[in-house]
Amino acid sequence: MAHQEQTIRVGGTPVQVLRGGSGRPVVVLHGIEGPEGWLAFHEALARDGDVWAPSHPGYGETPRPDWMESITHMAQFYGWFLQEAGLEQVDLVGVGVGGWIAAEMAVMDPSVLRHLVLVGAAGLRPREGEIADVFVVPWGDVIKRSFADADASTEYQRIYGERPVQDFGGERESGRSMAMRTCYKPYMHNPALPALLGRVRTPTLVVWGAQDAIVPVECGEMYAEAIPGARLQVIDNCGHMAHFERPDELAGIVKDFISH
Repeated sequence: MAHQEQTIRVGGTPVQVLRGGSGRPVVVLHGIEGPEGWLAFHEALARDGDVWAPSHPGYGETPRPDWMESITHMAQFYGWFLQEAGLEQVDLVGVGVGGWIAAEMAVMDPSVLRHLVLVGAAGLRPREGEIADVFVVPWGDVIKRSFADADASTEYQRIYGERPVQDFGGERESGRSMAMRTCYKPYMHNPALPALLGRVRTPTLVVWGAQDAIVPVECGEMYAEAIPGARLQVIDNCGHMAHFERPDELAGIVKDFISH
């Protein structure tokens, strides 16, 4: 399916967006891995919707505004992005750190969202387990650990076979630096978020890989408990990056949820 690249200006910041399909708007926020182009997951969603896949500020394709220092700032920015793009009642899908951004957006203004889908979302501190420290492990290992079986993933082979991950430097370094800026203190969570999620009235689905070695399934359970009416769906034989590892299955789950 054809897709196109667009630029949406938010304040003085040009946001790079990949867009494809037609129908109701579906905004997909990528995770800590950064934008990796038009994915099989985007393609599957675009068969039934108008998919918008922006590159986060500071992640290479979109510059970082000088004032942006936190995930809360990122969520405020994306609320502004929806306004500038003329998007209303969107279906918002956030993966990993993108799920954390999406959750904070839902807290700030639930009225702009039609459905909310959080996939392996960061943002909550687990009560018993822990979120893997992705900043002390070589970046290539972080990516590979994000799959239950990276060697069996077509998307992993396609993306990282053509453009291998460098542990330091390279085209993805700006995104890694931005993640450290916004997610390090406190590490990968907002202490206020568990209480604030009680405000959300947007129909919410929480999706997790059963073998997520980055953000434990416990965090998915916590999201489902904290957001009124939310439910958790776990995908077997899947790690943290369900949108890479099980793109068609995840897209089917999302489309089934947002069709109601």
